[in-house]
Amino acid sequence: MLQLSKFPFKTLKTLPKVSDNRSTSLLLQGGYIRQAMSGAYEFLPMGHRVIQKISEVIREEMDLAWYHEMKMTILTPKEFWEKTGRWDIEDYFKVPGHGGSEYRIAPTNEENVTPIMNEFINSYKDLPTCVYHIQKKFRNEKRAKSWLLRGREFLMKDAYSFHADMENFQEFYEDVKKVYLKIYERLWLWADTVIADADGGAISDQNSHEFQTFLDIGEDIIVTDSWGYCYNLELASGIADDKNIDEAEKDLEYMDTVEDIVNMKKMTAYFEAPDWQMLKTVIYRLTSPNLSWKERDNMDKIKYIWVSLRGDLDISEVKLRQFVQSKYGNQSLSLATEDDLASIWTVRGFISPIKDAGLDVVFYGDDSLKTVKNFFWGANALAKSTKNLNIRDLDIEEYHNFAEPKEWFTSLNIAGEKLQFRKASEVGNIFHLWTKYTKPFWVSYLDADNTMQDQVEMWCYGIWVSRLMGVMAEYFMTEKGINWPDWIAPYDYVVIVIWEQNLEKSIQIGQELESNWQSVILDDRMGRKDGFWQKIWDAELWGIPNKIIISPKTLDQGWYELQIRWEETKIVKL
Repeated sequence: MLQLSKFPFKTLKTLPKVSDNRSTSLLLQGGYIRQAMSGAYEFLPMGHRVIQKISEVIREEMDLAWYHEMKMTILTPKEFWEKTGRWDIEDYFKVPGHGGSEYRIAPTNEENVTPIMNEFINSYKDLPTCVYHIQKKFRNEKRAKSWLLRGREFLMKDAYSFHADMENFQEFYEDVKKVYLKIYERLWLWADTVIADADGGAISDQNSHEFQTFLDIGEDIIVTDSWGYCYNLELASGIADDKNIDEAEKDLEYMDTVEDIVNMKKMTAYFEAPDWQMLKTVIYRLTSPNLSWKERDNMDKIKYIWVSLRGDLDISEVKLRQFVQSKYGNQSLSLATEDDLASIWTVRGFISPIKDAGLDVVFYGDDSLKTVKNFFWGANALAKSTKNLNIRDLDIEEYHNFAEPKEWFTSLNIAGEKLQFRKASEVGNIFHLWTKYTKPFWVSYLDADNTMQDQVEMWCYGIWVSRLMGVMAEYFMTEKGINWPDWIAPYDYVVIVIWEQNLEKSIQIGQELESNWQSVILDDRMGRKDGFWQKIWDAELWGIPNKIIISPKTLDQGWYELQIRWEETKIVKL
């Protein structure tokens, strides 16, 4: 039983203004968390209880599915990360050790779990198998500005499964999705949580599935239609609206302009034409990550690609990167420098894939180029431009979907239906790792024919536990506090004591509740500053679902008041 008279952690009188999301202020005001630094947080007793209860919901559902909990180290050896080619990722922390050694502080645990499971996976009878742990993670996050929603240090449940083949996995995966959806159901988030396709990032070369909870303060944008299409904006696609395609194509003209029309705002003002009639062009350099710098400079493979699209659209670098990998394999993609542009005889702001340009570049065009005629564009020299540029004038190798969809895009599945865009926060994800980690660690097994097989499929599954706390705080906040689900609230009951002479009976009631496996706060604070309404206010701020009020009047009559959330006050006999 928590006696508030002996509890040093006090609520704040006013709501601190530290973030655009009010829920963070409520977490601070209620004494759930404190910020140690940007991206790292202390979980005070109330916050610790909430995050432990969220973890327990996750643990119960994982255990019911026969997945095996373990605990892996946070400090990991450099050689594991070198085996998988992930040692040089800048977003992952490294720390020095004695004698010049280096270690990684785990951002995720593929490099740990794979050699562990290699010891225990020996036969096809050992597959499939799945292990998980709930552990701190650390990432050198550049944008650690959204409090619990984006941290450098965070609590995460990560699970890893191993399979003999894809058929084996598909059945397993359906069960994992059910487990995840059950977790979000128990957290009362199921009505606004969807499964969205997204990029695999640094963890996987394949797309991932994200569990996204719609939230006004969410950092992701999820694109949907009524057919069931559900994608993160970074990978979403749609159909751009047609513009002037009924116009007759005019003859290409070269023109002298001015040097400073190097962005869309200046171009539209200069040409007195809309941004959709401008062409946006970007050149990227391709380099193999496995070559030395000297080899990169001397390689005779394709060095540059050019991507062009309508001026009112933006390139999705995620889709571009995936396209490049499908065409050229594992290549690093970076924006061309001024020196790069000079070496291929063009200049930033006036780049153009006109057929007679003769540039040593491969040109790709976004599908949106097909929806406009008579573009304005550059002519590969300073203050030199073109007008009435059409597809027939361009040296385009291939058209592809490179653009991020906009709110006026229509669905690929339902003719004429506009796509829906909603902010969301990622609360879970699923990655197909293929053999990216099992091959470097030589994971193999004997099949039913006693033949050694080294093709072991691996998948990973994450749930952002500390982020879930932030998401739930935002999702369940009220004017008075945070209405956590009953089994997530820090305590089940608060017993509010009005006068000291009621303390003995109040303790007895609290002990009876605890004997029935209920957690109890005894608000036995006395004094002018801790009056009845302060006690009620704190209970609402903490989201305690049941309040028992003990006063001399009720005790004299042999009863007490029980206030259950969303129900009328009840009279309970002693």
